[in-house]
Amino acid sequence: MENVVGEIMALGAALFFGLASTAYTLAGRKIGASFSMALSLVISLLFYAPLHQVMHGEPAPLDAELDRWLILGLSSLAGFVISALFLLRSFQYIGPRLTMLIGSTSPIFAALMAWGFLGQKLPTFAVIGIAFVVGGVVWVVSERGAQQVEREPAEYGKGLSMAVAAAVGQGAAFVLMSEGVAGGFSPVSAGLIRTIVAIVLLWAFIAWRGQLRHNLSLIASSPRAVAWLILASVAGPVAGTTLILISLQFTSVGISSTLTNTTPIFLIPIAYLAFGERITGRAVVGTLVAIAGVALLFAA
Repeated sequence: MENVVGEIMALGAALFFGLASTAYTLAGRKIGASFSMALSLVISLLFYAPLHQVMHGEPAPLDAELDRWLILGLSSLAGFVISALFLLRSFQYIGPRLTMLIGSTSPIFAALMAWGFLGQKLPTFAVIGIAFVVGGVVWVVSERGAQQVEREPAEYGKGLSMAVAAAVGQGAAFVLMSEGVAGGFSPVSAGLIRTIVAIVLLWAFIAWRGQLRHNLSLIASSPRAVAWLILASVAGPVAGTTLILISLQFTSVGISSTLTNTTPIFLIPIAYLAFGERITGRAVVGTLVAIAGVALLFAA
């Protein structure tokens, strides 16, 4: 069973991120995307700190080595801040569909960086499995690719560059997280460190842009959106991130990041139930291809 714990945890993370993205979507109709992320991290801290107190006898891992804080802080910077900001900007230039399509390549960047920096090599079956999973996800995400809005070449180029930068940032975050939980370090402690660093960085960014007062006023006027953010916080930054960190203690960066990025597959039934979106034949085929890849990764 230990041989597949990492894979199961990564798939669980993908499912929770699917639930979180749905909740973020519902909350984002009232509250902006960047503020939604910043607020959800504060909410997640309210869950993380008591959990850490129960598990480790203190509300925060204050006795963790400085190197551990640095590595996990950098993973938070790469994933929660830099990658997220590039992602949001890419949405503005080329739209979410093409951005998600390019974002599906992040496991490839993660596997290459893990090979280059951590010396993690993948067996042939795993490489084939990653190709199947990424191919299946790309097939699902690109379904409406032909309906792209016409954009200026300069905007299109910026959008593509930012989407690639977001994918690279996510890959780097996985490599840093893997190093951050090396040696059996607690995934809950690691998740809490990443959350604390992200809160400081994101709220400083919002304050620097002069949007703090306006965004805070949205909280009182949007109680339903805050309720959705609570669900998103528990599902994403708490449950999803913790499962990723556990996964990285049992399997390679390439396999963990690939399985975590199957979120678009899980979103098919979630979107059907939440928004009534039609399940197409293309989505079914892409899902089957991705499932075949997952099977290969479990067998690798």
